[in-house]
Amino acid sequence: MSARTFIALELSDNLKEGILALTEELRGRGVRASWARRSTLHLTLKFLGDVEETELPEVVAAVARASSGASSFGFETRSLGAFPSPRRPRVLWVGIEPQGELFALHKAVEDELAELGFPRERRTFHPHLTIGRIREPRAESIQEVLDELVAPEERVEVLEVRVMRSTLRPGGAIHELVEAVPLDSV
Repeated sequence: MSARTFIALELSDNLKEGILALTEELRGRGVRASWARRSTLHLTLKFLGDVEETELPEVVAAVARASSGASSFGFETRSLGAFPSPRRPRVLWVGIEPQGELFALHKAVEDELAELGFPRERRTFHPHLTIGRIREPRAESIQEVLDELVAPEERVEVLEVRVMRSTLRPGGAIHELVEAVPLDSV
């Protein structure tokens, strides 16, 4: 049996609340999307796709190797945006202020999982928090709406890296923790 698997960082409760307030504001301004729920908000370091349950211990071990020697660190949220662009939005996101530790951890996770045969991401790592997915293309740009709003500004302390399982359900994905790998305390 396989499980949709990803590697993630947990968010603070304050940030989750700020994002939920932001999505309510976007909804109130007529933006129609499939909105992230509190239980699914996270920062994805790497999406692996379907992984056999028997291979999950190897994934956890690879994440542990990638995390060994890495100290806990923080990151801050700052901006709002859309992929692929505000003119043709499909994904709405809150951006992360670039942090060397975050990029180093991402690279280490990418390297260790590549050793297990997981393909490297071809796109440049752009750390973000997905807050909504637009299912119906918009005729107009969403840039004006995004310009009028402010992203929740919050500092998140990263203490662990999480290996997660995602089960797709009609009401949305259910995320379950497979294992949390602690970072060294500073």
